[in-house]
Amino acid sequence: MSLKNRVLSVFRQLHRTRETVFHGDEEALKARVQINSEFKKNKHVTDASEIQKLIQIAEESEKLLRTEVVQGRRVGENTYQVVITKDTLLGENTIFKDDAVLPARGRQRKCSDKQDITP
Repeated sequence: MSLKNRVLSVFRQLHRTRETVFHGDEEALKARVQINSEFKKNKHVTDASEIQKLIQIAEESEKLLRTEVVQGRRVGENTYQVVITKDTLLGENTIFKDDAVLPARGRQRKCSDKQDITP
């Protein structure tokens, strides 16, 4: 795939991801302006290796947005609904289970525990 096609592809993918993650949130959907301005700012770059770096940054940004960002909607005075997409990474929070066994922590050494090593 040519660099131009890769740039256009990641540009479109960023916008698709933005629309999916922020669906229904008009204020957050304005991130469109930021995406467009970042691409326009680097429009003059002609060095292939520099373009590769910028594509990598855009791909990583898209992945972060797609997998790590969730949308929270206020549904009550102190209640929020979190909108999780099919791509959102959900870790195993075993440490918060009622029957979880917490790992034993060893005694931390203090500065006063260190031996004086003078020749």
